[in-house]
Amino acid sequence: MKKNIVIAIILLVFSAIPSYAADQSASAAQGLPSAVIKDNKYEFKPVMEGTQVVHEFIVENAGTAPLQIERIQTGCGCTTADFTRAIPPGGKGNVTIKANTNGYGGSVFNRHISVYTNDPKNPAMSLFMTGPVEKFADITPPTAVLRGNADKSIETRVSVKPDTKHPFKIVESHMEKSLEGKIEYSLITLENGYVLQIKNSLHTAGQYFGRIILKTDNPDKPEIPITVTGRIG
Repeated sequence: MKKNIVIAIILLVFSAIPSYAADQSASAAQGLPSAVIKDNKYEFKPVMEGTQVVHEFIVENAGTAPLQIERIQTGCGCTTADFTRAIPPGGKGNVTIKANTNGYGGSVFNRHISVYTNDPKNPAMSLFMTGPVEKFADITPPTAVLRGNADKSIETRVSVKPDTKHPFKIVESHMEKSLEGKIEYSLITLENGYVLQIKNSLHTAGQYFGRIILKTDNPDKPEIPITVTGRIG
């Protein structure tokens, strides 16, 4: 009787070994993704303010399971991203970054982008985009703000001075429809640039937002948008 029990236990143990081995084999076959970005920094040459800079970063999957790019964090609205969502083992995908350089004239554009994946060993990776941005014109203040009571005269001025590297003349101007009936403006030509004089025309309480578009004779930047905001009490 005891001998039979021992034999039964031995048979039970050996019968479980193939099942355990199969489970281990299936687990190994499943594998893991491995995210690799060999060149994570892009430094562009000087560009004119307002130029959109586009660069494609290559993402490789050196693992044995599909790599998922789950999300991209760009850090600001001036930068957007398109990306390959699934990359097979041994395959390649991309993260395409588009950077808007408006407002960066005379400074260095410097942006850090975070890439989040399902790679358990490397769930977050960093990309960098940087480069100098040349100023086309010195615009002071950068936004025309009209604020005050409706029964008062409300005016402001914006100075537009061409940069010495990029001379231009303003040949035409117009305002967007959102500003029609709300402001009046005139463009004064000076020896070293222009002055945009803007006056509120809204005689009741309200708010408005829009742009005055200055057209230039320089093909590198044919238009200069001047943002106008009004808050009339």
